[in-house]
Amino acid sequence: MKFKINHLFLSIFIVLFVSCSSDDTPKQEVLAETVPIEIVFENIVVEGATKKTGTPSTPNEIVSFTLNKKNTSAVMIDGFDVEFNSKDDIIGVYLQIKDSEGSLADGFYDIDLSKVGKKSQYVKNKKRINSFIAVKQSTQKHVSDEKNFVVDIDFKEAIEPGIFCYVICVYDAKGNISAPQEVCVTVQSWGGNDDLIGVWNMTKEDNFLNGELKTMNIGEEDCFDETIYCSNGQSKTYTSCYSTDSLKFNINSNGTYTRDLAYNDYNMTYKDCQLADIIVTKHLVSKGNWAYDQVEKTIILVEYVSIKINENGVDRTDTHDAGHARISTLNTVINGNSLTLTNEFTDANGNVEEYYKFYFYRE
Repeated sequence: MKFKINHLFLSIFIVLFVSCSSDDTPKQEVLAETVPIEIVFENIVVEGATKKTGTPSTPNEIVSFTLNKKNTSAVMIDGFDVEFNSKDDIIGVYLQIKDSEGSLADGFYDIDLSKVGKKSQYVKNKKRINSFIAVKQSTQKHVSDEKNFVVDIDFKEAIEPGIFCYVICVYDAKGNISAPQEVCVTVQSWGGNDDLIGVWNMTKEDNFLNGELKTMNIGEEDCFDETIYCSNGQSKTYTSCYSTDSLKFNINSNGTYTRDLAYNDYNMTYKDCQLADIIVTKHLVSKGNWAYDQVEKTIILVEYVSIKINENGVDRTDTHDAGHARISTLNTVINGNSLTLTNEFTDANGNVEEYYKFYFYRE
């Protein structure tokens, strides 16, 4: 997932003497209320972690890691991800909670990376059905000789909107510990920008993939070759066409949203590999909460329910429990009754490798 509030994290170079922390953190203007560090420490749910007293061991800085410091926004309950990569054989992480004044919570979390599950990866679909709502994920791609890690941190209900910081070090099996790195996180409240409230209809979509830009208008077909493998052992390659009939996006003042995507698709039966003669209109409905990052001008979509509807009615309903929501962050440009949302995917250097841009008008 791609979250950015660059003014809120403390850009520091820390020399550690007794723990994964330092008291000489540069100060900055705090634009949000501080969440008490004791409340944060006692009410976060850290994947693969054991809560411990005291402070971590002193780093010798023999191992190192690169932390994704763009993940500086969080949502209530579903929290945020700590994303990093390393060329070293690291096995664990020390995590401490800190406030903007440099005070540390009493205790730390020892994260066993062998107990950190793999996040569901966002698979980009040629039919572009899922490009509007991406799975909670990293938006950065790293070079192949580095090992990538994502630690999921969720919140209990006691954590409310505001700002806090965390400090992490990584370590290997020999006890080597990296220098610490620090990020400050803002927990966003639901809603946050009245200019977004309304019913929005998509007019077109730009896709930039593999160095090529393609623009698709509402109702315009996109065709490509596809192969299906059938239950009778046969396979068949055919030309599949897809078109977006409509995409209606309701953004509500109470911090909820509903997205209804209607699309047309060929139907191929699995049993006999026969292509149907008709085009079937289907719907994908997404429901959840939204928040707005005032600094980075991004909307954060937290999907709790997704519904698939076919010609026979509701085909499937998926409910995502708290802490397991599907989260997307989209760059937002509002100009009167026009809205543009962009879902970007960047490389390790922050260069945009791929994006999906959606154009809307307000009813």
